[in-house]
Amino acid sequence: MTDPLGAGTETLDGARDAPLAPVRGPDLRRNLPPELFPKRPLRFLAKFWFAMAIIAGCYAIIALSIGSAATVAAVFVLGLMYAHLVELQHECLHEHAFNSRRLNRCYGFVCGLFMLSSYSYYKYDHLRHHASLGKPSNHEFFNYRFRYLDSIPGFFRAAFHLGRYLDVARDIVRVALGRPIPRVSHERDQRRIAAEYRLFLAVLVGAIAFTVFAGPFFILAWLLPVLLISEPTHFLIELPEHFGLNTQTDPDVLANTRTIETSLLGRWFTNMNNLHTAHHYHQGVPMANVGQLNELVTDRYVAIEPSYWAFYTKVVRGEIRYADPDNETCMTR
Repeated sequence: MTDPLGAGTETLDGARDAPLAPVRGPDLRRNLPPELFPKRPLRFLAKFWFAMAIIAGCYAIIALSIGSAATVAAVFVLGLMYAHLVELQHECLHEHAFNSRRLNRCYGFVCGLFMLSSYSYYKYDHLRHHASLGKPSNHEFFNYRFRYLDSIPGFFRAAFHLGRYLDVARDIVRVALGRPIPRVSHERDQRRIAAEYRLFLAVLVGAIAFTVFAGPFFILAWLLPVLLISEPTHFLIELPEHFGLNTQTDPDVLANTRTIETSLLGRWFTNMNNLHTAHHYHQGVPMANVGQLNELVTDRYVAIEPSYWAFYTKVVRGEIRYADPDNETCMTR
């Protein structure tokens, strides 16, 4: 099989020597200070286990049936944490969390398990997104629909679009039948993705069996948080990255990617994803250090918003629109 980008798997399989998105003007990225590149595994582990501790606490609230209000709050917090973990998965797929590829995959798989986001499939598509940003071949892993957002009903319909789970179900069936995953051109990646989908299937079967014989715990602790909270929350995190910008024909990462200014809480929850321009400017800089990179290049950004709320408001008002209604965005298959 051949890669659609014409690049070898080794150049798209991690942070080292990965191709960088095109940039207009002087390109000094290969000469960035070396202190931007060390990974910080202990910091990642602190973030991961903090999230898992919150999840465990919410599970305890649901299992102990403390009360309706507490259960509703636990469901809401669980949904937020599952979306947050996908941002930690993003850190792993860039191999920013650990120096060990195996550890990145193990932790990345767990981070994506709750929202059924395959680590290896996400990695395969997302690293190609970085390499092809600004080109017609650009696309992304999460297939959100970004049309008709210029009204509150349209915005909510897009945020609660659950078509991705139909895609996951189809892929699980393909794997169960021994069929390949579409658009994945490397056999090694096919094997890794298939293995993860088999694990998803095993977990789903176990959860269903538990629910049938022991009660609705997983409905409250997994199904409802994911469908009602995690999916729209993740949509809100992903939407500002490139929406309304020309990601298909403008080969300038400083113009086709957006940065959102936010609080320390917002930076933690999105795992620094708000500094998306800096992340795309050099994907090899670990997320733990992307704030320092942002300070070096922020004066060259084209698209900056003062807050997430300001961005969403502009979208609903139609001030920020779908860049090209005749083509699909990088987030839509």
